[in-house]
Amino acid sequence: MSSTPLLGAKGSDAPKRVVVVGAGIGGITAGIYMKRDLKFHNFTVYETVDEIGGTWHFNTYPGAASDIATHWYSLSSDVDPDSWDRTHLTQPRLLAYWKWLTDKYGVDKHLKLSTKVTKVQWDEKKQIYHVHTRNTKTGETQVDYANAVISAIGLLNEPHHVKALDGIRTAFKGAHFHSARWDHSVDLHNKRVAVIGSGGSACQFIPFLGQDPTTKLVQFIRTPGWFWPDLRLKIGPKAQWAIHNIPFLKQLARYTVFFQHETLYVIFFLMGKTDFVRNMLIKHIKDNAPAEYADKLVPKHPSGCKRFIIDAGYLKSLHQDNCAVNFDGIAEVTATGIRTKTGENLDFDVIIEATGFQPDHFPLEVVGLGGKTMQDYFIEQKGPVGYLGTAAAGFPNFYTITGPNTTTGHGSVIFTIESQMTYINQMLEPVIKGQASSFVVTDKASKSYNEKLQKSLKASLWEGCASWYRTGHDGKISSIWPGFITGQWWRLRRPVWRDYAVTGGDAWVRRRRLSKAFSFITYTAAIVLVVWVGLNWDLVKGVFADLAKKVGLAL
Repeated sequence: MSSTPLLGAKGSDAPKRVVVVGAGIGGITAGIYMKRDLKFHNFTVYETVDEIGGTWHFNTYPGAASDIATHWYSLSSDVDPDSWDRTHLTQPRLLAYWKWLTDKYGVDKHLKLSTKVTKVQWDEKKQIYHVHTRNTKTGETQVDYANAVISAIGLLNEPHHVKALDGIRTAFKGAHFHSARWDHSVDLHNKRVAVIGSGGSACQFIPFLGQDPTTKLVQFIRTPGWFWPDLRLKIGPKAQWAIHNIPFLKQLARYTVFFQHETLYVIFFLMGKTDFVRNMLIKHIKDNAPAEYADKLVPKHPSGCKRFIIDAGYLKSLHQDNCAVNFDGIAEVTATGIRTKTGENLDFDVIIEATGFQPDHFPLEVVGLGGKTMQDYFIEQKGPVGYLGTAAAGFPNFYTITGPNTTTGHGSVIFTIESQMTYINQMLEPVIKGQASSFVVTDKASKSYNEKLQKSLKASLWEGCASWYRTGHDGKISSIWPGFITGQWWRLRRPVWRDYAVTGGDAWVRRRRLSKAFSFITYTAAIVLVVWVGLNWDLVKGVFADLAKKVGLAL
């Protein structure tokens, strides 16, 4: 793709343009929504690596799969395009699905791969962003322009490396890698393997690694998580045919999963502290885990406080002779392995970090009004904040997909992304039509929204433990949405325009106010008419009776 002419050549009269940062599921969805719903095509999707997919490009560990049923973990307009044979698709098929969507909607024509966006800077005078990029293969740098920027970098992007375990990289002489950057060149056959971590990724790949009896696995667990029984099912040929060929069944399957998960929110998040729920989850652990580990695998925190883990064979795999769990804690990583806090030295050939991600780390340098960066803003606010997780005070025409406090502990991130893009498209439309230059959420609106949000979170079970939902794992809760995903959709269905300051849109504001006034008058007149008819029903009935007689005589 040829480079975009620089700002000096075009200035503020340049065609309206949008830049999307990241070609994962958020970036691809953004492109689809702009092309399909706004009929807007002057945008570029920049991606650092040489392939789309984001999460499903990077997470290639054995057994990688969505923990949400794919009929909901998919684009609402494209459910079950190739007759899915199971409820939860694995990584290769999920990646293939998003590549197919990219081609179907023509987003591939807007991609600029192997190109990292290093900085975006708002130009208040020209009302545009300077978008600085670097080719990750050649090192070539360029400056693009955009009237609006959509950050689709995602939450689960940067692997989290525990500082106390730096010895993995500085002392250990064996092979090592993070599960989110799986090194497929490392042969685990006849190897002693340490797995550090107990989250969803580790519990997906351990059963697969354990299938090789020559691989000796030891998993180091600091804080165990709560497990859901395995909900992954195969879909039989007849059901596949019906879902694929009878249109309403696709949406029925989708909404069935949707309502199941909203129900799970009631059970596990609103009732999570009750003995009934806790005892049910404990029973699953004790029925499936080896007796020697069962008690230690029961978490001390409330259910739902951390992301649930689907038990797709993990607990049963611990019965195998080549799979063990160590709860002693890690004191040090040595040249040959791990020294536990009890003083035991364990030798390993390979160490795999399954230590999660850095959701509170925003890697893109964004410079907004007054030269303030997004990183400065987050530091001021003691952690990431956003307005509806989509806009940020001080950063005009800058929108974030899966931004602060958009994660739901029970729902599909794609549902959230689609809700956000419905909202973002409404913000973009006046700008790309030239009706306004920029919109920026006000400090007052952002502060009010976040105060209410944090008040809800402090009264919730998420306050009860350290997790990646929080800044620095134990600070402010900056990732989770405190409620039903239906409530999130409702808040994102359309903008509250009074919460935004608009520049260069006086005529647009006047038209909108007139339209709003006309709608108010119309609705008021309709209500007055209905009330008047109700109060004067006998008169109205008489008028209609007279008309009926006249019509009858005429006939």
